[in-house]
Amino acid sequence: MIKIEEIRISEFRGIRELTLTLGGKSFAVWGPNGSGKSGVVDAIDFALTGNIARLTGTGSGGLTLAKHGPHVHRRDDPNAATVALRVRDVASGETAVLTRTVKSAKTYMLEPDSARLRASVDRAAQHPEIILSRREIIRYIVSEPGKRAQEVQALLKLEQLGSIRSVLRNVQTRTETALAAAESQVAATDEALRRHLDVPKLATAEVLTIINTHRSTLGLSHLTQINDGTDLSSGIDEDSALSSFNKPSAARDVSALRLSVDNPADLASALERLKESLATLNADPEILDALRTRELVSAGLDLLDDASCPLCDTQWSDAAALQAHLAMKLNRSNDAATLQAQLRHHAESVSVEVAALRSLVTTAASIASQLGVPEVRDLLTSWTDELLVFANALGSTSGIREQGGRINSGEVGVPEGLGSAVSSLLAKVQAHPDQTATSNARTYLIIAQERWRAFRQARAERQRRSAARTVAGTIYKAYCEEQDGALTALYHTVEASFSDFYCQLNSDDEAAFKAQLETSAGKLDLSVDFHGLGMFPPAAYHSEGHQDGMGVCLYLALLRQILGSDFQLAVLDDVVMSIDTSHRRQFCNLLKKHFPDVQFIITTHDAVWARQMQSSGLISRAAQVRFLHWTVDAGPALEHGKDFWDHIDADLEKDDVPAAAARLRRNLEASLADLADSVHGQIAYRSDGNYELNDLVSAVKGKYRKLLNQAAKAANSYNNSIAKAQVEALQARRAQAVLDQEGEQWAINPAVHFNDWANFSKSDFLPVVEAWKQFLSLFTCDNPDCESWISTTGSAGNETAIRCDCGALNISLVSK
Repeated sequence: MIKIEEIRISEFRGIRELTLTLGGKSFAVWGPNGSGKSGVVDAIDFALTGNIARLTGTGSGGLTLAKHGPHVHRRDDPNAATVALRVRDVASGETAVLTRTVKSAKTYMLEPDSARLRASVDRAAQHPEIILSRREIIRYIVSEPGKRAQEVQALLKLEQLGSIRSVLRNVQTRTETALAAAESQVAATDEALRRHLDVPKLATAEVLTIINTHRSTLGLSHLTQINDGTDLSSGIDEDSALSSFNKPSAARDVSALRLSVDNPADLASALERLKESLATLNADPEILDALRTRELVSAGLDLLDDASCPLCDTQWSDAAALQAHLAMKLNRSNDAATLQAQLRHHAESVSVEVAALRSLVTTAASIASQLGVPEVRDLLTSWTDELLVFANALGSTSGIREQGGRINSGEVGVPEGLGSAVSSLLAKVQAHPDQTATSNARTYLIIAQERWRAFRQARAERQRRSAARTVAGTIYKAYCEEQDGALTALYHTVEASFSDFYCQLNSDDEAAFKAQLETSAGKLDLSVDFHGLGMFPPAAYHSEGHQDGMGVCLYLALLRQILGSDFQLAVLDDVVMSIDTSHRRQFCNLLKKHFPDVQFIITTHDAVWARQMQSSGLISRAAQVRFLHWTVDAGPALEHGKDFWDHIDADLEKDDVPAAAARLRRNLEASLADLADSVHGQIAYRSDGNYELNDLVSAVKGKYRKLLNQAAKAANSYNNSIAKAQVEALQARRAQAVLDQEGEQWAINPAVHFNDWANFSKSDFLPVVEAWKQFLSLFTCDNPDCESWISTTGSAGNETAIRCDCGALNISLVSK
């Protein structure tokens, strides 16, 4: 995997020209919303993948890389839109410049080019998930189980598992549908054979008796058994077999059709059930709209992070109202899906009855043809075609709605005059001269054989389709069990890391947190503990800030699982914007503790968190850029690698003492608040949380003095001369810094107003700045690669050591 040493951006998105030196270290890009920070994220995304995630996916209709990748002033010149990354292969240490232009987005240049470095770049490109925004991360937490499974499996590069599962499920469904059709055909051929034989059921002994009676009439040998290979008409010469009209059988066939037309009880009942479901659908046309927009609304809920609709950009009064509206639409689409399934089930029942009716009509049409009644034959044949069209239309929701007229009428479009036509055909059959006993026996056996063959074939087809259904079901079940088992083991590994990360992030209020990831039937359920009161979905009781924290922790756990030691780079675009400030420092500590080798490139609009990243040692003072504002013509205005001392120096260079004093006071209050937290400084509680600078200074100074005294006592108890010398040096340094600070604190007292500061000169205020700089240096690691605040280990009142993040400072507070 690679790390990024430098970024050069030219005429790309909202940036005209920009160079950032990262040095392969974690880096912060911060500034107000709309200042152009996301352009840096888009540039890294584009350089590595040749694409911009922000321009793809739901809600990106009409957006293209070619048209909207270049800066708006160079929108017709995609060759000018260029991003170059100087990257380093972590394993080999090789460096090269990766360059990509919008005009040739699918390819990139690497200079110098090497197989090892190109393989590392390609590996990074295969994992676009290393670039993540809050809109993407929250979908792992607040998402339907089926959707969450897709998202997580996509992140884990397991999409193929879901695709295979879906294919196997579709195969199983198709085999079930085919088996149902085969069952219907068996029932139809069974009925046709029984009707011809004029028996209530196909009992072998009774059928043999009837068949042998007719064979005796023809002087043919008796059959001793009936099996699949039996020919009921064996012995009849081929010429005699050409005529297969049998008057009694034909009369029963036509009578069965007339009864079905006159009293279609089963068909009418199936149509009535379908009619009711269709009426429910037609009563609310929005149901169909809900079905069509189901995926869109689901995506909208995943993207929702403020009161602006991510689907249409409409601004709502508040985010909760918008979320409730989209949730209501999604629930409505769930109801619509249930109704659709019910509609299709009832349509299947109607199709089975229509198939049985078509079988009767087809047989009657053949009889009409044999008896030379073309007008009845044509009427019946035409109706057969109409019934086929009707049955095929029932295979889709739109087709069912199109056939609403027939369904609502409670019949299947019986042609005008059909009843009289069937009656006349029956009369024609009955008027047909009686056949001789020999002729009757011959045609009887011929038709019996035809229907026996059809019945045998239908049974054989049912058996084949039943076997196919069994195999498909077995394969699907085995695959699901194997997949669920493997994924469960995988998710349990991720689950442990996820819980551990979240506990560290929220150690103050959820140190016993645990999570459960359970996979079943292609879905991934996420349940989380809520203060020991039970396991619930994340959105049930946890705040939005806690949900964001879960999203970040789950993402980190998943990415570590995917990449292992190859996890060297991550770009986090405003992913902690709703995590409360008390937990952001812990997030910095989480990244430092569990991912010390990962280069995090982090954007944020929150100046407090930008400062916390620096004070915690996650980034160095130089590893940051502040975006001030943005204009179309110039792009972002920014400051490179400055902390507040640099800004104060700049103010004094302009002799703007009031600005320098105000800046010093604001930043001292922020820094001392962080220090008071890291050393467990005691301060009088204020319900509004608005602590004065004097309160913070006293808390930090007093606590630090106690800690050094405790350290001196511990060193003396062990007679540790090195530790004693180190503590004595720190005490002496503290005494001088505190003396200087107390002598100059008056200059930034609230009682000193702007008009007083205006009377100060630069030389008057420089000693104030230097005194405070030395005071804060007491609590800063001297290692230039660390520069973190000192902190204490152990609980408040029971501290065990004073240390910095890199360990260069590590003084025991525990006496012998």
